[in-house]
Amino acid sequence: MPEPLDSFEPTIGLEVHAELLTRSKMFCGCSVVDSTAAEPNSSICEICTGMPGTLPVINQRAVEYALRVALALNCTVAETSVFARKNYFYPDLPKGFQISQYELPLAQSGWLAVDLEQGEQRIGIRRVHLEEDTGKLFHREGYSLVDYNRSGVPLLEIVSEPEMHSVEEVKAYSTGLRSLLRYLDVNSGDMQKGTMRFEANVSLRPRGSGQLGTRTEIKNLNSFRAVTRSIAYELERQAAALSQG
Repeated sequence: MPEPLDSFEPTIGLEVHAELLTRSKMFCGCSVVDSTAAEPNSSICEICTGMPGTLPVINQRAVEYALRVALALNCTVAETSVFARKNYFYPDLPKGFQISQYELPLAQSGWLAVDLEQGEQRIGIRRVHLEEDTGKLFHREGYSLVDYNRSGVPLLEIVSEPEMHSVEEVKAYSTGLRSLLRYLDVNSGDMQKGTMRFEANVSLRPRGSGQLGTRTEIKNLNSFRAVTRSIAYELERQAAALSQG
C-alpha cells in the first residue's frame, strides 16, 4: 500500500532572518552586544526602546552588508528602497511596530546554486530586505521579563521562492546560505544564539496538479535539525489530513 505522502508533491519556501555583524544597531548608536552574555537592558537608548519624539537614523554599514549579500545572491538591487511600519503589539516590540521593508525592498529576483545528488540546482530568491530585530522575552511562572538589548539590531531577511520540493533541498539551501553569509563576513552563523533563524512555508498538492495547496508556516527555527525535522513532520501531517479528505 503506498504511503500517503507518495500521492502529493511538497512545495517549500524559506524565510531566513540573519543578524548583521555591525558594531551598532540599525537606527541608533547603541552597541550590538551578545544578548546571551551581556547584562539585560545594558545597551539601550530612547530610539531602540521607542520613546516618543525620537528620530531613527539608518546604519550605513548595515546597508553595505545587505548589498554585499544581494549581489552574491545574484539579485537586482533597487535604485530606491523604502522602509515601512509593520504593526503588531507584543512586549518585545517597544514601538508597537517594526521598521521593515515591504513594497519596495532593497533587492529582488536572485538565486542561490546548491549541490544536490542529481547535480547543481538554482533556488530562486524572491527578495532581500533590511529590518530591525525585536527584544527578547523570558517567561517565568506568572510573569515575563523583557531584555531590549537585541531590540534594533540590524536584520537581513532573505525570502526564497517556493521552489523546494524535499527536505534534502531545504537542507542544501539553508546550509549553503549560512556558508555564504559567513564567507561574506556579514553574519556569525552562530545559530544557537539566534543570529540566524528560519521560517518554513510548507504545502502539499496532488502530484501533477498546477494549483498550490494550503500553506502552513513554521516559525522561529534556529538549527538545521529543527528545520528538517519540523518540515518532515509537517509534510506527514498534511499528507495524512489530505488523504482523509
